[in-house]
Amino acid sequence: MSSLRALALGRDGFPALLQWVVWGGASVAVAVALVVQPWLAAGVTAGAAILALTFTRPLWVIGLMLALGPLDLSFLTGGFKELFPDLGGLDMNGIRLIGISVGLGLVIATDGEIVKRLFGPNGRWYVVFLAFVTLTLVYSASVNEGGRLLLKLAYPLLFFTVLSRPGATRGEIDKLGDWFLIGATLAVLLNPAYVFFGGVEYEQSLGSFTRVRGLGIHQNPFSFYLLVVLLYSFARYAVRAQTRYLVLALAALVWMVLTLTRITFLASLVSLGGIGVYAVVVNRNWRAFAGVLLAGGLITFLMYETVMLRTFGYVPTVGDLWALFQDPVTLFQAINWQGRHVFWALLFTAFLTSPVWGLGLGTSSQIMQANFSPDVADVAHNEYIRLAVDGGVVAVGLFFVASFRWLVTGFALGRSSDRRTQEYALPLAAGILAWAVISATDNAFDYYAPFTQYMGFLLAGAVVSAREVSLEESSAETEEVV
Repeated sequence: MSSLRALALGRDGFPALLQWVVWGGASVAVAVALVVQPWLAAGVTAGAAILALTFTRPLWVIGLMLALGPLDLSFLTGGFKELFPDLGGLDMNGIRLIGISVGLGLVIATDGEIVKRLFGPNGRWYVVFLAFVTLTLVYSASVNEGGRLLLKLAYPLLFFTVLSRPGATRGEIDKLGDWFLIGATLAVLLNPAYVFFGGVEYEQSLGSFTRVRGLGIHQNPFSFYLLVVLLYSFARYAVRAQTRYLVLALAALVWMVLTLTRITFLASLVSLGGIGVYAVVVNRNWRAFAGVLLAGGLITFLMYETVMLRTFGYVPTVGDLWALFQDPVTLFQAINWQGRHVFWALLFTAFLTSPVWGLGLGTSSQIMQANFSPDVADVAHNEYIRLAVDGGVVAVGLFFVASFRWLVTGFALGRSSDRRTQEYALPLAAGILAWAVISATDNAFDYYAPFTQYMGFLLAGAVVSAREVSLEESSAETEEVV
């Protein structure tokens, strides 16, 4: 791969005069474009730079993305989807997605050893899933929307494949984790300023609620990001016993509570419960279990009443909840879905027209856009229904197998006696559980920067760490024999 990059970026045999002509011509073209179409020129220039940097320095770009997390970059190109509005809109967030995806794809494609990793145990089913949904673009009602979704679906796999490449070390993964947590620390420290200047949403739905946003994005994806921060920083505390990680976890928890996101409340309890039970039953890690009880208890104490009010309009007793759960129809009717049930009914009808192969990736978004204004919704707010409409039961089944493989890897490597492997494996498993819950009422696929990219990172961390431990043990056994 290094030789290919040297050939692509080197200047051997490239006349100096011709270099000046090329760079001079490019500079003039950019200058003219900046005058005629400044935001478009800025986007194209930034996109080219992102692509080049991703191909030549992929770890730098991945580290930067992990640090930036949910930060909205659309202001760099004039605002949210300000470019090409007739094609559905584009901004710096989308340009970043394209540039990084293509750049990482080139890194993988130009190295045979990394390609083999792509088809390893944790990649092959995901590749099959992506291959199938790519084929559905042939009959999609919106290739544009399908292409966007395809890149978002591939994003976590690209991260995992590059980070877990042969030769990757736990040291470099740990450094990327440091960048992630440094970015998270800045996010929780700077967000009060953003909230002070209007980063809140006032909701009138079965009551009056004030919900905080984060770093220019909606409160829901911000809460998903904070949940990953909570899981990873808590895992570091459980392994390293350093107080700063516990403090960051608690700070993330506080901001997560202030978003008042119901599905994150449920996802946090499911993920923390899973990691806590597993830690104590399998690894006898009582520090982790105690931390889970503390975090889960705080989340329940701080969010339960508000979640119940937003969901039912009152705070039901335990008996009331038990009665509702015994009658699923009554439970469904009692929940405030904020209109989601209308979307789901429409999309389910569309699904029935082609339940096996689906209607093509992106079709569900086209259906939403044709029937609802962007102010209401432009995606399904349920990834199971969305994927079923676009790719049928085949796509849903393939994605289930691929994601379940990642979950199994997290739990399997979480049994390792090496605590540093547990540092990645356990939050990975918890994160996959949270992903499964979040997908029930939100569009988790779209949140590749605040959420799903971290699943690829954590999977790579667990795999690389376990691989390094295995090599160390093999080396020690060889030395004993010798």
